[in-house]
Amino acid sequence: MTAMTRRGFLAAAGALTAVAATSACGGSGGAGSGGGGNSLTWWDHQNQLQQAKKEIFAQFAKSPGGAPVQYTYYNPAKLGQALQLAKQSNQLPDLRSNAGLTLPAAALVAAGWSQPLELSAEAKARVQDSLIEGLHTFDGKIYAFPIFSHQTYSAVTWFNKELVARAGLDPEAPPKTYDEFRAAARAVQGKGGGQTYGWVWNIGMPIRLAEQVNDLAQAAGFAGAAGVRYGNGEFAFHSDEYLNVIEFLVSLSRDKVLVPGANSWLDDVARARWTAGIAAYYFDGPWCPGVALKATPGFADKLGVGPILTPEAGAEVATYHVPQPGDYWLSSTSKNAALASKLLSEHFTTEEYSRRVADTMSQPPRDISVVDQSQAHPAYKKLIGWFKESVFLAPEPIAGNKDLQQVQIATKPVTPTLGDIVQGALTGDVTDVRAALTKLSSDSAAMRDAAIAAAKAKGAQVSLDDYAFPNWKPRTDYTKPMYAER
Repeated sequence: MTAMTRRGFLAAAGALTAVAATSACGGSGGAGSGGGGNSLTWWDHQNQLQQAKKEIFAQFAKSPGGAPVQYTYYNPAKLGQALQLAKQSNQLPDLRSNAGLTLPAAALVAAGWSQPLELSAEAKARVQDSLIEGLHTFDGKIYAFPIFSHQTYSAVTWFNKELVARAGLDPEAPPKTYDEFRAAARAVQGKGGGQTYGWVWNIGMPIRLAEQVNDLAQAAGFAGAAGVRYGNGEFAFHSDEYLNVIEFLVSLSRDKVLVPGANSWLDDVARARWTAGIAAYYFDGPWCPGVALKATPGFADKLGVGPILTPEAGAEVATYHVPQPGDYWLSSTSKNAALASKLLSEHFTTEEYSRRVADTMSQPPRDISVVDQSQAHPAYKKLIGWFKESVFLAPEPIAGNKDLQQVQIATKPVTPTLGDIVQGALTGDVTDVRAALTKLSSDSAAMRDAAIAAAKAKGAQVSLDDYAFPNWKPRTDYTKPMYAER
C-alpha cells in the first residue's frame, strides 16, 4: 500500500465522514460499505462524466434486477488518500477508479484491493480486444477494462481566444514551439486592463506534472516513456529532452508569466481561475473542455486549443501511449459482485457509453470513431483529430511477458518522483535539475534490478531484456505480433 502522511490521513478521514453523510445518487447503506444489500457504492475521479453516470445509475435503479447506486466524486489528487483510509477501515466502495494509488494494477490486485468481474458474454466480447494480462486480466480473469482510447496526451495547450486576440495574436494560429509559446505568454501579459497573466498550471499535482512532462519529452523526441528508452530499456530521465522541457517550464516562471500562487494549485483551482480570465494559456488534458464548460458554459466561445509544444518549428509531432489501464474496479470487500458486474456489463462496455464519453469531452473514448458525430465542442474535435494523426500505440513490457506482474508487485515507489522534481524546479526547491534527474534514473534502475531479482526468486521468468524493444520504430503502432518478433 502507498504511504499516507498524518495530514493526509486526517484529510481523508474527514472526506470519508462527509461521504458517509451524503451521496450523489440515492440508495441505502453508508459510504464504501461494500457490504451487500440491494445497493451499490461507487467512487471515482472523472469530473466531466458525473452527469452521464448519474443518468445511468438512475436508469439502473429502475431496471429489472438493478439497484440504487451511491455515487461520490473525488478530485483525483484526493481520491487515493480516501481509498487508502477506506481500505484500512474495511469501507472500500463496491466500485471505484484507482486514481491516486501509485502502485500498478498488478500490485494492487496482489495486495487484495480487487476481485474479478463477472461480465456477461456480450460484454466480454465487446472489450476482449482491448484486454492485456497484467493490466486488465490476472490469471486469465477480467478485473477491469479500459473505457478510453490510448490515442491521447495530457499536455494540451488550451487558451482563451478573447485574451489572445486582445494581445494582437491570431487565435487561429496557436503557438507550436517553446519560443512561440514564451513570446505569446509575454504578449498577453497585462493586456486588456486588470491583471492578466500569460500562463497558469496545476503545479500542486506532482502526478499530473509527471504525465505532462513525459508527454512533452516524447514530443521533443524522447524515444521512450516514463523515462525508459524503448530501444534498450534503460532509464534516461536525465536526457536532454526531459531537461529541456523542465528548463522551458522554469523559464516561464522566471519570466513571471505564471500566475502567482499557482505553485500549490490543483487542477480544479487552476482551471477555474483560467476560465475566469486570470491567464490566457493553460496546459491540461483533453478532458479540459468537458470540465470547464460544465462549470462555465459561457466560456465556450472563448475556448481555443493548440497542439502539444515542441522545441523546434516544423517538428513532426509524435507521442506514444500504451493501452489504457482498467478504469472501474470491483473492490475485494464488495458482497455485490454480480450486481456490480451487471451494471458494468449493461452500461459501461457499450458503444453508447463511448458516445456519452465523447459528448462529455472526457478523454477520447475506447471507440474513438464516435467523436466526429458527437456533441463535443469544435476545439475538442480538432484535438481528437490531432490525436489520431500523432499518437501511436507504444510497447508495453507486461504485454510481452506476463511474469512482469511479479516485478511490478515487488517494485516500490522511487522518490522524489519526476513530478516532485518538476514541482521543485518551479518553486525553486530543486536548483540542479540535471543532477536530480540523473539520480532519478539511477534510483529507478536500481529499484527495477531489485524487483527483478525478487521476482526471479519466486520463480518468475524475467530479465532486463523484457524492457527493451529493439524492433520499435518511430511513428508506428507496436502491435501484438511484434512482441514475438523481438
